[in-house]
Amino acid sequence: MALIVTGASGQFGRKVTELLLATVPAGELTLVTRNPASLESLAARGVRVRFGDFDHPDSLPEAFSGGERLLLISTLAVGSRRRRQHRSAVEAASAAGIRHVVYTSSLGIHPRSPSLAVQDHVFTEGVLRGSGLAFTFLRDAQYAEVLATMIAPVAIATGKWFMSTGRGSMPFVAKQDCIAAAAAVLTTTGHEGAVYEITGPELYTFADAAALASELSGRPVEYLDVSREERLAQFDAMGFPREYVEGMVNADQTGVWGSEEMVSYERAIREGYFAICSRHVEFLTGKPALTLREVFLAHRDALRGATGG
Repeated sequence: MALIVTGASGQFGRKVTELLLATVPAGELTLVTRNPASLESLAARGVRVRFGDFDHPDSLPEAFSGGERLLLISTLAVGSRRRRQHRSAVEAASAAGIRHVVYTSSLGIHPRSPSLAVQDHVFTEGVLRGSGLAFTFLRDAQYAEVLATMIAPVAIATGKWFMSTGRGSMPFVAKQDCIAAAAAVLTTTGHEGAVYEITGPELYTFADAAALASELSGRPVEYLDVSREERLAQFDAMGFPREYVEGMVNADQTGVWGSEEMVSYERAIREGYFAICSRHVEFLTGKPALTLREVFLAHRDALRGATGG
């Protein structure tokens, strides 16, 4: 079984590779990246590392050659560029003889979703459905770690948690559960044509999340719902660009988004597009999905840092 992982030098790609190597011989795994030098340690373990750039489609057929199943990890750019990138990857997979593409999509897929990011995934799912390739969609919810390491610490430090999500809810999911689900689909059979909602076990409003942050930190955190315009002004004041800029990353090397995209995502939460909860993580991995509380506790140092303790 020859497996290919795209975006392999990113955080998701590196972690799924480690899971795959626990069950798959190194010689059956190919990692495709724009920066092969960053994966030298994996190449030394016998994994094939190849250059491939979604913005240069001619680099992809050779990068994908010899593969049977391909994990297409969504790129970070939002909008027309990401759609071009994903279409190029699917076309190259077909040209290279890939049989099955596993795609990291998004929860809340709907043609009327106001989320700019979700519309990119609607597009890519459509490309895959029309490609003639076998496919599996992993529709990941918002990572719980985004709350635990980025949003909650700021709210704890200031005592205020601002969002424009109203009483909309989200089944926040641990990133490690998304990674484990992807590895399970790649290494087992019977997933062709399947759509999995990769979620945590509970729906939370952001007011619920703020209350949890308050409980675990011992500091008062007030949830404040604001308008779209107020939210954009807040992001402007924090220095966020309105649109995604290539190369923006957080300290943990995860992506940073443009404020227009983030606010459109919050609107989709408010309007109920993400209020979907499943047990697909447990179905795929054999282990229950982590709760938001468990993820917060796993990042208690970030919460303590916010309190100055």
